Order: sequence, then C-alpha cells, then structure tokens
Amino acid sequence: MPVFTIVMGAAPHMKLSESGRDFVAAGPHMAFDSHDSAYAYVLAHTEDEPLKGLRTTIIEDLSLEDDPI
Repeated sequence: MPVFTIVMGAAPHMKLSESGRDFVAAGPHMAFDSHDSAYAYVLAHTEDEPLKGLRTTIIEDLSLEDDPI
C-alpha cells in the first residue's frame, strides 16, 4: 500500500517530522495513507509552523527504511 509524505519543496530530502513541528532528513516522519489525506493536512496547517511560508510537495514515500531485507 502506498505511503505519502510531505516534503520541503526547496529541499525534497527534508520530510515533515512525525510530530509535525519540523522537517527532518532522517528519523520518523509523518506518513499518510493517501495523497488526499496529506493534502488535507497541508490545507489545514498551511498557516502553522513549520509549513507557514514554505512551498511543500506531497510525494509517495519509496524509502526502504522499513524493508526487512
């Protein structure tokens, strides 16, 4: 099942942290089960830090962090 995450537009390696308080390059990040739910989060929090004033992008998270191989 696809997982989506919100990344910083100017630095797409920086993902929105699990807490939603900052962007992180490594470690737990906020995951969404659909593009629509990630978009709804962006709309609801666009005036809150850390999203305020930033261009964000929603991407399918293809990281292999949880891959058992």
